[in-house]
Amino acid sequence: MDAGSYEVLRGRLAAQAAELARRAEALNARRLEVFGSTELRLLSTERIRTEHNCVPRDVVSVGGLILFGYNVFIGLKPETTIDDVFSLHRFTRQRAGHGSAGHGDGDHGDGGHQHGGHQHGGVSGDVFRFDAAGHDELPGLLRDPQFVRDFAELYRYYRQTRLLQLRRVDGRLLAVFQTGPRTGDIRVLRWRVGVDGMPEYLDSRGERDHVFPPTHDFEWTETTREDHVPGRHPHISVAGEVFVETVGGSLTVKVENNTESGEGIYSEPVDEPLQSLADADVHWARVGPLILIRLRPYKEEAWRHLVFNALTREVVRLDGIGAACQRLPDDHGIIFPGGYHLATGVTRTFDTEVADLEFERVVRSPNGEDVLYVFHARAEGRSLLLPYNAIRKEVAAPIPCHGFSLFDDGTLVVFRATSEEPTRVHPMQIWRTPFVSDAYAAAQPAGTGPLERVGNADLVRGISDCLSVVRTVDGTTPTTGVYEALIAACARIGDHHHWLGEAELGDLLAPVSELRRTATAVLDEYEKVRTLTEQARAAVDESDERIASLARRARGRRR
Repeated sequence: MDAGSYEVLRGRLAAQAAELARRAEALNARRLEVFGSTELRLLSTERIRTEHNCVPRDVVSVGGLILFGYNVFIGLKPETTIDDVFSLHRFTRQRAGHGSAGHGDGDHGDGGHQHGGHQHGGVSGDVFRFDAAGHDELPGLLRDPQFVRDFAELYRYYRQTRLLQLRRVDGRLLAVFQTGPRTGDIRVLRWRVGVDGMPEYLDSRGERDHVFPPTHDFEWTETTREDHVPGRHPHISVAGEVFVETVGGSLTVKVENNTESGEGIYSEPVDEPLQSLADADVHWARVGPLILIRLRPYKEEAWRHLVFNALTREVVRLDGIGAACQRLPDDHGIIFPGGYHLATGVTRTFDTEVADLEFERVVRSPNGEDVLYVFHARAEGRSLLLPYNAIRKEVAAPIPCHGFSLFDDGTLVVFRATSEEPTRVHPMQIWRTPFVSDAYAAAQPAGTGPLERVGNADLVRGISDCLSVVRTVDGTTPTTGVYEALIAACARIGDHHHWLGEAELGDLLAPVSELRRTATAVLDEYEKVRTLTEQARAAVDESDERIASLARRARGRRR
């Protein structure tokens, strides 16, 4: 595009975006001064010893203590006892120069294992301790008479019994045991956990409580014959915005409903070149500006998964969304085992084991800034923790583990198995996280300033929306869809976060309003330039056809 009105407006848009970024970052700095920020940080890694060689399975907090679960294989022992599978411990943290402080119970504990020993380390000389606790301290947990009978019957009648997982679900504590060769062969012992954190054993019929949420928080829509568009190069219309086909030896994605040409914006080979349009299975779902496509070409076993970004007009293949996929906050994009894709077009995948991972739960920090996505593989007991930050719009380094427990104050205890063989030494990690409980956050003193009046969560959402607009201007290829989305985003900011216009908060609405006006003008100029470009391209194509026709006529006359 030649320099002119469009380029002048684009420069003005960039300058206004830079001003908005400056004000948003200044407000965020003030927010951090008032409310503080807890970055995800590893505090300590230690080794814990157990009495017997065992395979740790899970850890969970209950009644102010930590319950550890593991599987011990002792060939000569006539029967398995409760102490061969469970142990209780106190987890305390002694700050440098202060006395020890325990960690409150909290219902966001799922995860790992540990048995006995001490941990030392942390920040500024802090010392973490795991001390053995007597089972009598929680008589309703491991010493309840009915639990003792149910546990004994479980190991007496099912020779393949082994502990799979410990879970806290809706006021229940579940101990999940596999009783047969398949992971679906389970028995679940369950306790009721009161508001004071004290457990009360219920029964061995907890299978109905042991359910995972849907792996996808959206519904797939299957395409039908009505979506088929015939022609020289037929394709399937997906939501009327993107068009796919698997004929002619390749999987092709187009953004134009043009059956005269077989070219598109994305292409990859298929196994069976001789197939018709109806031979492929195609499903799709919309997540904000993203269209997710799930398809299986003819005679292929595996499903392929593509993501079409309506803003950037680009396609990326992400098969990880097939196993599980969840929306990021405020339609920022999607997250799946091993990676994420943002509406801005940013895609990141992690080099970690993702086989058999299912979505298990999501933990949201009270500040509204951080979200923890938990994926779990039932058979192996592996978990993958993906912490997402809404302001930075990124996932920190993933935390693979074989169990974890999250306490009220945000302390995260993680067990990471280094081997599948039974051992007496087990590595444990202690992390500081922003994922404190709502009760813990509510107990913190609150101020009366302008930022406290708005609230941390609303500040995070407003700042995040403003920085999203900045990233749209700076980090995306100009298209009609991008400018339309930019205008709509500016309008939403003014409607949802009116307090951003207050002078004592930096008046972020002023640059937002200017951005909206400039983006509207840029869109008009962009459409003019695009129309002229298309007209010029059509004229060139017409000239090419006329020249080719004249050349054919000239060759015919020479013959």
